[in-house]
Amino acid sequence: MVCVTRQKTCDRLIARGDELHRQEGREFHIVHCVQTGHNFLGNPYEGEALEYLFTAAQLAGADLSVLRAENVEDALVEYAQEHDIGVIVMGMAGLPGESIITRLQRRLPNVSFDVVE
Repeated sequence: MVCVTRQKTCDRLIARGDELHRQEGREFHIVHCVQTGHNFLGNPYEGEALEYLFTAAQLAGADLSVLRAENVEDALVEYAQEHDIGVIVMGMAGLPGESIITRLQRRLPNVSFDVVE
């Protein structure tokens, strides 16, 4: 499962997910989750960016899921559990303090995390 953010430049995350998918032969999911009340990609070119993600997912042979939830972390945990996800690929979080990666690792102890800088 590759978690993409509001940045349209997620190619390196998708490429890493594709590499792992080909090595392990498992299903490949790309997930973008946004908190309820916020724009999906946080810019006026939202439609274009979503189309870009959809095309990138198709080219990589992945399923793209765009989720809206009150709690993004809960939604990602639920998605990972429902789809029996074994590996989650994420980008580095640039915010100080405990990162979402650390919290997800704690909540999904049987899932490996591949963090791309």
